[in-house]
Amino acid sequence: MSMSSDSTAHVDVDLSALITNFERLAAASVGATPAAVMKCDGYGLGAIAAARVLAKRKNCQVFFVAHAIEGVQLRAGLADLAPGAEIFVLNGPIGDLQIYHDARLTPVLNSLDQAKQWVEAHPDMPAAVHFDTGFNRLGAPEREIDAILSLKRLRINMVMSHLAHAGTRAHPANGQQKRRFDALQAKFPDARRSLVSTGGALIGPDYGADLLRLGIGLYGVSPFGCPVDEIDPVATLSAPVIQIFDIAPGDAVGYDGLFVADRPTRIATLSIGYGDGFPRAAGDGANVSIGGFTCPVVGRVSMDLTTIDITHAPGAISIGDRAEIFGRTAPIEHVAKACNTIGYELLTRLGRRVERRYWLDGARAPAWVIDK
Repeated sequence: MSMSSDSTAHVDVDLSALITNFERLAAASVGATPAAVMKCDGYGLGAIAAARVLAKRKNCQVFFVAHAIEGVQLRAGLADLAPGAEIFVLNGPIGDLQIYHDARLTPVLNSLDQAKQWVEAHPDMPAAVHFDTGFNRLGAPEREIDAILSLKRLRINMVMSHLAHAGTRAHPANGQQKRRFDALQAKFPDARRSLVSTGGALIGPDYGADLLRLGIGLYGVSPFGCPVDEIDPVATLSAPVIQIFDIAPGDAVGYDGLFVADRPTRIATLSIGYGDGFPRAAGDGANVSIGGFTCPVVGRVSMDLTTIDITHAPGAISIGDRAEIFGRTAPIEHVAKACNTIGYELLTRLGRRVERRYWLDGARAPAWVIDK
């Protein structure tokens, strides 16, 4: 047996592809302002780098995060390139409301109670209101519209909602929610309108309203569960081969011996596991791409290691070669399906020890992208 000391899994982030996705998704709804969703550290790929590139190259001035602390970090990261950017906090004003004032964050109010708390703490400061039009997860019910409108010194600068079935273009609920949204937003004639994220933007131009909340599509993942022409891959996750060995028929691989060879089999061990974000379920049917071959994951994925069957490519793969876990040759949507999950989860679960390497214009990203 031979072994290697190279044990680094990393994800290459193509910021040029992110820019292309921003342009294409914006073009799907002419007249709507494209905004970038940066929650969960830019879907696991690095919010600051993504935001800085979009601010500098595309003059993006509207961003969304889930929590106030994310907004504080983003405000600091954009201080030189987009000091006046709007940063909306989707989960609403929770906890210390002074942080919204200090970092110039705009809360998305999701209930009458939140609206009352906000106007009491910060009268005349802008806020968005999210109305539930059929998702039944987050948002003020329509019956609270009049009460919210009656609050003195509540300055509403945007009305928004969210589609429950945006991942299915022809789902009838999309049209139903749009009609409900159109009716309620008419009561806020001076506020911008925002109904859709990536999936909704690709349903049709009628859904764009005034502002698009571009999330998963920016980062190269289709919301429809399969690759689409409008979205280029952004992230390529790879891991090195650190050991290669042969096993005989009847030999088992990995914890609990879930894979048993039925023929002479060559196995390669990759330095990546569920501790890096590669799901344990990948052993039930996922493939990786290496040396021009598609190789199945065999045995159970462990915390730090994954084993693949390279029998059909014995001379093409050596220790130190890198396997593409997902990327341009191994679409993340296909890998996610094999793991019984979605591309969103594969990106956002990438572990801290997976290095993010940024690329722009075909080269490693310049210092201004990440040195902030």
